[in-house]
Amino acid sequence: MTHLLCTNLIESDNENFFTLAEKKFSNGFISKYSKYKRWQDAKSTILGRLLLAYGLKHIYDVAIEDVNIGYSNDKKPFLEHSNIQFNISHSNEFIVCAFTTTGDIGVDVEKINEVDVNDFKDQFSRSEYENILSSKNIQESFYDYWTQKEAVLKAFGTGLHIALDVITIIDNTSKIENRVFYLEEISLTDDYKCHVATEDLCQGSRAEVNHLSPVEIIHFLSANSFKTMS
Repeated sequence: MTHLLCTNLIESDNENFFTLAEKKFSNGFISKYSKYKRWQDAKSTILGRLLLAYGLKHIYDVAIEDVNIGYSNDKKPFLEHSNIQFNISHSNEFIVCAFTTTGDIGVDVEKINEVDVNDFKDQFSRSEYENILSSKNIQESFYDYWTQKEAVLKAFGTGLHIALDVITIIDNTSKIENRVFYLEEISLTDDYKCHVATEDLCQGSRAEVNHLSPVEIIHFLSANSFKTMS
Protein backbone atom coordinates (compact mmCIF):
# COMPACT_ATOMS: atom_id res chain seq x y z
CA MET A 1 0.00 0.00 0.00
CA THR A 2 1.08 3.56 -0.72
CA HIS A 3 1.08 6.12 2.08
CA LEU A 4 1.46 9.87 1.76
CA LEU A 5 2.04 12.40 4.53
CA CYS A 6 1.78 16.13 3.98
CA THR A 7 2.14 19.30 5.99
CA ASN A 8 2.12 23.05 5.46
CA LEU A 9 4.89 25.60 5.51
CA ILE A 10 4.14 28.50 7.85
CA GLU A 11 6.31 31.38 9.02
CA SER A 12 5.12 31.56 12.62
CA ASP A 13 7.35 30.21 15.41
CA ASN A 14 10.38 30.01 13.12
CA GLU A 15 12.88 30.93 15.83
CA ASN A 16 11.76 28.08 18.08
CA PHE A 17 11.55 25.68 15.14
CA PHE A 18 15.12 26.26 13.93
CA THR A 19 16.50 26.24 17.47
CA LEU A 20 14.91 22.84 18.07
CA ALA A 21 16.15 21.52 14.74
CA GLU A 22 19.75 22.39 15.66
CA LYS A 23 19.41 20.30 18.80
CA LYS A 24 17.69 17.34 17.17
CA PHE A 25 19.51 16.78 13.87
CA SER A 26 23.08 15.83 13.01
CA ASN A 27 25.70 18.40 12.07
CA GLY A 28 25.68 17.03 8.55
CA PHE A 29 21.97 17.65 8.06
CA ILE A 30 22.17 21.06 9.76
CA SER A 31 24.92 22.00 7.32
CA LYS A 32 22.73 20.85 4.43
CA TYR A 33 19.69 22.98 5.22
CA SER A 34 21.77 25.93 6.46
CA LYS A 35 23.14 26.44 2.93
CA TYR A 36 19.77 27.76 1.80
CA LYS A 37 19.44 31.54 1.82
CA ARG A 38 15.64 31.53 2.10
CA TRP A 39 14.07 30.32 5.33
CA GLN A 40 11.31 28.71 3.24
CA ASP A 41 13.78 26.34 1.56
CA ALA A 42 15.56 25.49 4.80
CA LYS A 43 12.33 24.84 6.68
CA SER A 44 10.85 22.79 3.84
CA THR A 45 13.96 20.58 3.87
CA ILE A 46 13.58 19.99 7.60
CA LEU A 47 9.84 19.36 7.31
CA GLY A 48 10.44 16.78 4.59
CA ARG A 49 12.83 14.92 6.88
CA LEU A 50 10.32 15.12 9.75
CA LEU A 51 7.56 13.66 7.56
CA LEU A 52 9.89 10.82 6.65
CA ALA A 53 10.70 10.14 10.32
CA TYR A 54 7.04 10.40 11.34
CA GLY A 55 5.98 7.91 8.67
CA LEU A 56 8.69 5.43 9.58
CA LYS A 57 7.73 5.56 13.24
CA HIS A 58 3.95 5.69 13.03
CA ILE A 59 3.21 3.77 9.82
CA TYR A 60 5.97 1.16 9.83
CA ASP A 61 6.88 1.02 13.53
CA VAL A 62 10.55 1.73 12.81
CA ALA A 63 12.82 2.99 15.58
CA ILE A 64 14.00 6.25 14.03
CA GLU A 65 17.14 6.39 16.16
CA ASP A 66 18.32 3.32 14.21
CA VAL A 67 17.57 4.76 10.77
CA ASN A 68 20.47 5.35 8.39
CA ILE A 69 20.01 7.10 5.06
CA GLY A 70 22.21 6.20 2.11
CA TYR A 71 22.45 7.72 -1.37
CA SER A 72 22.56 6.02 -4.76
CA ASN A 73 25.02 6.96 -7.49
CA ASP A 74 22.34 9.32 -8.77
CA LYS A 75 22.06 10.89 -5.30
CA LYS A 76 18.64 9.42 -4.61
CA PRO A 77 18.25 8.86 -0.84
CA PHE A 78 17.25 5.44 0.46
CA LEU A 79 16.95 3.65 3.79
CA GLU A 80 19.81 1.26 4.43
CA HIS A 81 18.84 -2.33 5.29
CA SER A 82 15.13 -1.71 4.64
CA ASN A 83 12.53 -2.49 1.98
CA ILE A 84 10.68 0.77 2.71
CA GLN A 85 10.98 3.20 -0.20
CA PHE A 86 10.21 6.90 0.12
CA ASN A 87 10.28 10.14 -1.82
CA ILE A 88 9.83 13.76 -0.80
CA SER A 89 8.65 16.85 -2.67
CA HIS A 90 7.73 20.40 -1.77
CA SER A 91 6.33 23.46 -3.50
CA ASN A 92 5.45 26.74 -1.84
CA GLU A 93 3.29 25.90 1.18
CA PHE A 94 3.06 22.10 0.75
CA ILE A 95 5.58 19.44 1.72
CA VAL A 96 4.78 15.78 0.96
CA CYS A 97 6.46 12.43 1.63
CA ALA A 98 5.31 9.20 -0.04
CA PHE A 99 6.04 5.63 1.13
CA THR A 100 5.75 2.10 -0.20
CA THR A 101 7.26 -1.33 0.45
CA THR A 102 6.70 -2.59 -3.11
CA GLY A 103 9.11 -1.30 -5.73
CA ASP A 104 10.31 2.26 -6.15
CA ILE A 105 8.24 5.39 -5.60
CA GLY A 106 8.29 9.01 -6.71
CA VAL A 107 6.15 12.00 -5.80
CA ASP A 108 5.90 15.52 -7.16
CA VAL A 109 3.83 18.47 -5.97
CA GLU A 110 3.62 21.80 -7.76
CA LYS A 111 1.70 25.00 -7.16
CA ILE A 112 -0.30 25.97 -10.25
CA ASN A 113 1.30 29.20 -11.45
CA GLU A 114 0.73 30.92 -14.77
CA VAL A 115 3.27 29.64 -17.29
CA ASP A 116 3.70 29.96 -21.04
CA VAL A 117 3.28 26.31 -22.05
CA ASN A 118 4.99 27.02 -25.39
CA ASP A 119 8.26 27.39 -23.47
CA PHE A 120 7.95 23.73 -22.43
CA LYS A 121 6.74 22.26 -25.72
CA ASP A 122 9.86 20.10 -26.14
CA GLN A 123 9.20 18.42 -22.77
CA PHE A 124 6.03 16.71 -24.05
CA SER A 125 5.10 14.23 -26.73
CA ARG A 126 3.05 15.55 -29.62
CA SER A 127 -0.18 14.01 -28.30
CA GLU A 128 0.48 15.28 -24.77
CA TYR A 129 1.09 18.81 -26.01
CA GLU A 130 -2.04 18.72 -28.15
CA ASN A 131 -4.06 17.46 -25.17
CA ILE A 132 -2.78 20.35 -23.06
CA LEU A 133 -3.67 22.98 -25.66
CA SER A 134 -7.13 21.52 -26.27
CA SER A 135 -8.04 21.19 -22.59
CA LYS A 136 -10.54 23.48 -20.87
CA ASN A 137 -7.89 24.57 -18.36
CA ILE A 138 -4.49 24.70 -20.05
CA GLN A 139 -2.56 25.54 -16.88
CA GLU A 140 -4.13 22.70 -14.90
CA SER A 141 -3.53 20.24 -17.73
CA PHE A 142 0.10 21.37 -18.00
CA TYR A 143 0.73 20.70 -14.30
CA ASP A 144 -1.14 17.39 -14.53
CA TYR A 145 1.38 16.13 -17.07
CA TRP A 146 4.34 17.86 -15.44
CA THR A 147 3.83 16.34 -11.98
CA GLN A 148 3.20 12.90 -13.47
CA LYS A 149 6.43 13.03 -15.47
CA GLU A 150 8.44 14.32 -12.51
CA ALA A 151 7.02 11.62 -10.23
CA VAL A 152 7.98 8.90 -12.71
CA LEU A 153 11.45 10.39 -13.15
CA LYS A 154 11.98 10.44 -9.39
CA ALA A 155 10.70 6.86 -9.02
CA PHE A 156 13.06 5.68 -11.74
CA GLY A 157 15.83 7.40 -9.81
CA THR A 158 18.12 8.89 -12.43
CA GLY A 159 17.68 12.56 -11.64
CA LEU A 160 18.16 14.71 -14.73
CA HIS A 161 19.72 11.95 -16.83
CA ILE A 162 16.45 11.35 -18.70
CA ALA A 163 14.61 14.14 -20.49
CA LEU A 164 10.94 14.65 -19.69
CA ASP A 165 9.91 14.23 -23.31
CA VAL A 166 11.11 10.61 -23.15
CA ILE A 167 8.55 9.95 -20.42
CA THR A 168 5.12 9.55 -21.98
CA ILE A 169 1.94 9.27 -19.93
CA ILE A 170 -0.77 6.97 -21.28
CA ASP A 171 -3.80 6.07 -19.16
CA ASN A 172 -2.01 6.95 -15.92
CA THR A 173 0.96 4.71 -16.71
CA SER A 174 4.47 5.25 -18.01
CA LYS A 175 7.22 2.89 -19.12
CA ILE A 176 11.00 3.42 -18.93
CA GLU A 177 13.44 0.68 -19.90
CA ASN A 178 10.85 -2.08 -19.43
CA ARG A 179 9.83 -0.76 -16.01
CA VAL A 180 6.17 0.24 -15.73
CA PHE A 181 5.06 2.96 -13.34
CA TYR A 182 1.49 3.57 -12.25
CA LEU A 183 0.31 7.07 -11.43
CA GLU A 184 -2.19 8.33 -8.92
CA GLU A 185 -3.28 11.91 -8.38
CA ILE A 186 -3.32 13.16 -4.79
CA SER A 187 -5.87 15.89 -4.08
CA LEU A 188 -4.49 18.67 -1.89
CA THR A 189 -6.13 21.99 -2.83
CA ASP A 190 -7.37 23.54 -6.09
CA ASP A 191 -4.11 25.52 -6.35
CA TYR A 192 -1.83 22.46 -6.38
CA LYS A 193 -1.21 19.36 -8.44
CA CYS A 194 0.35 16.26 -6.92
CA HIS A 195 1.04 12.79 -8.34
CA VAL A 196 2.61 9.62 -6.99
CA ALA A 197 4.32 7.04 -9.22
CA THR A 198 4.74 3.45 -8.04
CA GLU A 199 5.62 0.10 -9.57
CA ASP A 200 2.78 -1.69 -7.81
CA LEU A 201 -0.78 -1.44 -9.09
CA CYS A 202 -3.38 -2.37 -6.48
CA GLN A 203 -6.78 -2.53 -8.11
CA GLY A 204 -9.33 -0.42 -6.24
CA SER A 205 -6.74 0.68 -3.69
CA ARG A 206 -5.81 4.32 -3.31
CA ALA A 207 -2.96 5.92 -1.42
CA GLU A 208 -3.68 6.60 2.23
CA VAL A 209 -3.20 10.34 2.75
CA ASN A 210 -2.69 11.99 6.13
CA HIS A 211 -2.15 15.67 6.86
CA LEU A 212 -0.01 16.70 9.82
CA SER A 213 -0.67 20.12 11.30
CA PRO A 214 2.22 22.46 12.21
CA VAL A 215 1.38 21.81 15.87
CA GLU A 216 1.74 18.03 15.40
CA ILE A 217 5.03 18.57 13.59
CA ILE A 218 6.54 20.72 16.34
CA HIS A 219 5.46 18.22 18.99
CA PHE A 220 7.07 15.39 17.04
CA LEU A 221 10.26 17.41 16.59
CA SER A 222 10.38 18.19 20.32
CA ALA A 223 9.87 14.58 21.43
CA ASN A 224 12.41 12.80 19.22
CA SER A 225 16.02 12.79 18.07
CA PHE A 226 17.03 12.46 14.41
CA LYS A 227 20.82 12.38 14.70
CA THR A 228 21.26 9.32 12.44
CA MET A 229 19.04 10.71 9.67
CA SER A 230 21.70 12.83 8.00
